Amino acid sequence: EGCKTLSSRKPHILQGEDSTQTRLNPLNIQMLSKGLHEQIFRGLEPEYREEAVQRSIRHLQKHQLWGKDTSLLPDVDLKLPKMYGNDIDEHFCHLAQTQSLPYLEAATKLKLADLPPMPQEWSWEVGWTRYGPTGESQKVDFPDESALVFDVEVCTTEGQCPTLAVAVSPTNWYSWCSKRLIEERYSWSNHLTLADLIPLETPFNSARPPGGKWKERLIVGHNVSFDRAHIKEQYLLKGSKVRFMDTMSLHMAISGLTGFQRTLWMASKLGKKRGLQEVKEHIKKAGKKHEGPMIGSWDWVNISSINNLADVHALYVGGPPLQKEARETFVKGSMTDVRNNFQELMQYCALDVKATHEVFTEQLPLFMERCPHPVTLAGMLEMGVSYLPVNQNWGRYLEDSQDVYEELQREMKKSLMILADDACQLLENDRYKEDPWLWDLDWDVQEFKQKKVAASKKKGSKKADDKQIATPLPDWEEDPGPPSEEEMEGPRPSRLAVENLKETVNRLPKRRQHLPAHPGWYRKLCEKMSDDSWSPGASLISLQMRLTPKLMEKHGWGYLVPGRRDNLDSQEENAGPVCPHRAIESVYKEYCEQHSKERPDYLDSIPSDDLMLTDSTVWTKVHNIPSCLENFSTDPHYMKEGSHCHYHHGNGPYNDVDIPGCWFFKLPHKDGNHNNVGSPFSKDFLSKMEDGTLRAGRGGTNATRALEINKMMSFWRNAHKRISSQMVLWLRKVELPRSVSRHKDFDEEGQYGAILPQVVTAGTVTRRAVEPTWLTASNARRDRVGSELKAMVQVPPGYHLIGADVDSQELWIAAVLCKLQKANGLDLGSTCFLPVTSAEISNSGSDTD
Repeated sequence: EGCKTLSSRKPHILQGEDSTQTRLNPLNIQMLSKGLHEQIFRGLEPEYREEAVQRSIRHLQKHQLWGKDTSLLPDVDLKLPKMYGNDIDEHFCHLAQTQSLPYLEAATKLKLADLPPMPQEWSWEVGWTRYGPTGESQKVDFPDESALVFDVEVCTTEGQCPTLAVAVSPTNWYSWCSKRLIEERYSWSNHLTLADLIPLETPFNSARPPGGKWKERLIVGHNVSFDRAHIKEQYLLKGSKVRFMDTMSLHMAISGLTGFQRTLWMASKLGKKRGLQEVKEHIKKAGKKHEGPMIGSWDWVNISSINNLADVHALYVGGPPLQKEARETFVKGSMTDVRNNFQELMQYCALDVKATHEVFTEQLPLFMERCPHPVTLAGMLEMGVSYLPVNQNWGRYLEDSQDVYEELQREMKKSLMILADDACQLLENDRYKEDPWLWDLDWDVQEFKQKKVAASKKKGSKKADDKQIATPLPDWEEDPGPPSEEEMEGPRPSRLAVENLKETVNRLPKRRQHLPAHPGWYRKLCEKMSDDSWSPGASLISLQMRLTPKLMEKHGWGYLVPGRRDNLDSQEENAGPVCPHRAIESVYKEYCEQHSKERPDYLDSIPSDDLMLTDSTVWTKVHNIPSCLENFSTDPHYMKEGSHCHYHHGNGPYNDVDIPGCWFFKLPHKDGNHNNVGSPFSKDFLSKMEDGTLRAGRGGTNATRALEINKMMSFWRNAHKRISSQMVLWLRKVELPRSVSRHKDFDEEGQYGAILPQVVTAGTVTRRAVEPTWLTASNARRDRVGSELKAMVQVPPGYHLIGADVDSQELWIAAVLCKLQKANGLDLGSTCFLPVTSAEISNSGSDTD
């Protein structure tokens, strides 16, 4: 009966039909279809307690989620594969154990091994060399081992080709040297091939293992994704069964630090007194109000560390610190430097390998204890072999994006130069003093200087002028007709004018002035004529170059709100530029009229035709939040008492910025209101430019176009270095699988290659994967140059891409926790709030995955 009463209050279903497969719980939340539920849960049906149902309804009502319109998704009638075990947990445990068992056995073997003695001298020879327990060396095609600890070094100034590498197994040491290191040539190609990379499974000039069978192998390294990018077989489209375990990822899963903890850890290493100061500054920058007792102990820093190998080794192993000075040779030195210090650098690489093995020996049992579920290990192994196929469109994408970017850059610079030239005209009759935006710039003008002329020269020049005055310059408004004979015989006026002009050159100072009679802000935008790259006009202007008004020096970028009356008396005492508050009021009045907003009574100025104000209502929504208002009170410059703007709410007002007739509000900062906004043109404000909140205040078409171009260039400006530096390896036809090279759509003239993204499989304390380019790439947009990055991952003929995304993953995890704590046994489809909030997030266009 309770359920009947409940059903009358169910939310209305907008679409979909209630079929025999559709299952709904008492809260009208759609469950798995009947067929899937029977296969997964073996016919078990949930039991609903009336008490739990009512409690869930009250919880939904409390958060205004009850009674929302919902929709039914189409039912899925799918025959699932055979399930191993009695439930889903056992099924996936079985699959994960089966997949990861060979690699776990190899890891255990490596952990238990006592490494052989390190060689005293390393072989100067191209390719792999194996060193036996007694020190004898032997050239081999590759290390034929089931488990290796591996480290690669790259001379970065010479390109992306690996320079040398060291590996160790439970029985042998190995070293590898590149051909570019051993053989000296004038230049090497930047186009890498498989022959330039490090083989771990196949002989030279072959893409197949001996016997044609791939073996399960395990490679251990610190930040091993970097090492993997230089391994030959990893670029093959099909074959390799090598998996990787990253000691840096294991450290993050065991004893990793959050971003704030990293700051605390680094601060503690500087000493407690200085460290506490660093912490206070971080808390201030983060805009966090500290609650509860202050940090009273630094003991926790001894059970964790930051991620580099030296600190991780000190944490898990201890002993003498690792010496990392030799690394600078690979970062800043040349190949010649590497050759000259070959033995020392090989020893450095080998010591890193030994340290990595020592760390791994300590980490593996801790990881298995703290992350015991087999799916965790299997998932990390699988995430560690990410592979992105590309083709000839990759090169075209890079070239086209850069060309369009440079073209837009030139167009934007031209628009900005025109704006600067137009703004310069405000100097005439001091019109800048009434300009709402430019009044506070540096309008000081440098006086034009000339040398003084000696008295004797003045007399001489005067006599010469008297002689040459014979023929006056004609009046150009009248046609003088043909010159007379006297005029033909006498000096011509035009030539006399040129000669007089030449004589004035001598009166210029030796050190030429930089744009005299131009305002100071304009001079900063122009190159000096003495510069080799000189070009006329404001050629230095860009959206990144700031001409900072005086009032922005303390609080960064902000905006003025007119209507303040308590500081108009200070206007007379102010020696600097006077704020044209009347002009600003007229702008706000026009804005109110355009948006049908009620305006204050005192705004009686005449509106200007070419001025507008940013839409402050959006800032009101963002900042009219109690938690944000609490942050304002912690700023020493924010004055809660005294002058207050009753009709505008935002980040302020900051009354220490004394602008007669106006309040100053800071632009909001994504990291907290204590931080100053360095530029309103940054990517954090792109959404505000799109919805019209931020617009060009003056300049008409040129200003609007400059903002539009800035938005178009934003993605490529921020990402082009990371994208262009991606290591792409192109495969020859014989290195491709036969299923590709013999496919009917195979292009003989095309290119087929791969990128190995350097994914840190557990880059955060929640074991989320981290990668700076591909895992952060946004979706393609027509108005973003280069944003089609993900679309450049294109498979060769015969292959297909399958998309899978856990939409709102964090919400699903939170839903499970909510079910455990709130529902108390009621099957709510994982949560009482997820179906509504997840749909709302999806509709808003955001994604927390």
